Amino acid sequence: MDSTFSKSWIRGVNIGGWLLMERWITPYMFAITDCHTTGESLCFYPGQISAPPTTSPHHQYCDLFHCEPHLIESVSGKKDFPADEYTLSQSFDSKDIAEKYFSYHFDNFVGKNDVIALNDAGVTHVKVPMPHWIKRETKDDPWVGGRWLYFIRFVGWCREYGIEVWVDIQTAPGSQNGFDHSGQLLAQPTCEHWSSSAENVERSLHAVNEIAQGIMNDSLRDVVTGFGILHEPFSDCDVYVIRDFSNMAFESVRSIMGSDTHVFMGDSFDAAEWNSGWWTDPGHSHTYLDSHYFHVFGERNRALSPKQHIALLCTRNARDTSSCCYEDAPTNQIPSRGISRIVGKWTAAFDTLTALKLKDVMANIQQHGEALEFNRTITEGRMRFLSNFVHAQMVTYESMNSGVSSGWFFHTLKTEGGAFLEWNFLYGIKQGWIQNLPPRERSAESMYGSCESIATKTSDDTSIVHEFPDPNQKSVELWLGDEFDDDYVISHAASIDANGHTIAPENTVEKDFNLAGGSNGQTIAPESIVEEDFNLAGGSEALSVGQSEVVEAKRSGGAFPLFVMVLFCYGIWKVFFAQGQSPLGGFRNQHQYTDLEGSLGRSTELQVRSF
Repeated sequence: MDSTFSKSWIRGVNIGGWLLMERWITPYMFAITDCHTTGESLCFYPGQISAPPTTSPHHQYCDLFHCEPHLIESVSGKKDFPADEYTLSQSFDSKDIAEKYFSYHFDNFVGKNDVIALNDAGVTHVKVPMPHWIKRETKDDPWVGGRWLYFIRFVGWCREYGIEVWVDIQTAPGSQNGFDHSGQLLAQPTCEHWSSSAENVERSLHAVNEIAQGIMNDSLRDVVTGFGILHEPFSDCDVYVIRDFSNMAFESVRSIMGSDTHVFMGDSFDAAEWNSGWWTDPGHSHTYLDSHYFHVFGERNRALSPKQHIALLCTRNARDTSSCCYEDAPTNQIPSRGISRIVGKWTAAFDTLTALKLKDVMANIQQHGEALEFNRTITEGRMRFLSNFVHAQMVTYESMNSGVSSGWFFHTLKTEGGAFLEWNFLYGIKQGWIQNLPPRERSAESMYGSCESIATKTSDDTSIVHEFPDPNQKSVELWLGDEFDDDYVISHAASIDANGHTIAPENTVEKDFNLAGGSNGQTIAPESIVEEDFNLAGGSEALSVGQSEVVEAKRSGGAFPLFVMVLFCYGIWKVFFAQGQSPLGGFRNQHQYTDLEGSLGRSTELQVRSF
């Protein structure tokens, strides 16, 4: 499809951590003390974004010599600050104390100036995560209420500046995924406590009805145009339960809020599974299958070079985005007349595992009274990559070539401190690595170029990559993530040119040399790269063995190809006729191999682990 094709794009930002608090977004809100829990002092830390202004009579700093950290047993069995709203709410001596403390956060986390900044940046939509209990506050459950009025005020600001609001029910009774943002962190991710309980499913439906009716009762419908019915149901959810629930929730929202209401649902972490005629009829126009794409959860992803991160977007993320939804599945040539795609969460983070970094952030608060890396900044070289990374994601998630996507939402509006700045939209705008968005009718590709062209101009300076946690720490068990088998990723974006055309192998290596720098970002002569590959077993930018051979052949004289052929034949003889022995004598170590499929091009010793 032509990149100049006119479409009214959805380009939004999530207001994460506000009406549903998340510890990684506002760590200080969860770093409570016995002064908080008893109501003796509802105090704040320096720089806490949930605190009232320092001029307010309600503002006071915590006396950490007097107030002791409130630590409880976590799901891992260790003592820690509360991890979710469920345990945070239960930590106070009374609901009244908890509600007063929470109210400071609801009142101060988001302000009118934030809405103005979003409007100035060209944001068209905001998505507001909220709990299922926001309109049903009872004394019998642990949840704390008192947040709906703040939502009404926020909608008024958005009305003033022409920004559409989508609500996103991010929790479910029993938890639909076991993540902390479901309201209750469980020992293992699972949907079992929701999908296997008819009562909890029914309670979710009641929540949909109550929130939709509240929007109408408070005259918010002119601004609140979208509704999320189920957020990130885990992959073990009963698909038939999800389908039945989604159909009923869809009918409920449309019957209360009107037939033009935008309705979105989570993809259960596999969009392609829904490419089976689900909601493709015109009666389901303005509905969306919501996917969330990140590069930080698998160790293989975090270890990628800058070019490889862009290349992964151009390949795997592009395929995932365009894997649904079509009229003619599985041919996948005619986009659905009903449901389309939305990428409801993505970020500029690429090398830091948030959950493990957060443990260090909270530990530092406990020990020193300040969040780790609170005043961290981002270097210019890293910001240049972040700009390309952000642009490539905008282009990829709009999926112009397939025509199935309607847009995206960046995650998230703001974060407290410096540890997670790459998730902070307002910080990105301020620092310039997120630029003002294109006009709504113009595609990101028409502004920034194709994903491949962005990869071509991206420096492969690996000095900006600071992988956390360090994969060499044997005490840390890490999920590796999926393997990479795409030549474009493995070649550091050198196997396809800026126009999306495949480059012949003999040209691929030279192009890689010309575009990819060493660890200091400087261009390296081919000879140096090949020697580095052999002598050092390859860094993150080392060439694969096949690429090295091509370069050696290109730079050697006429006798060299004959020598290579003889060596090749000798190798074949050794493999197939020499009783399985390695060229070095002895049998191969079955636990060592070169991790080429991981696209890192480095010799790796892997051990079988249980996760």
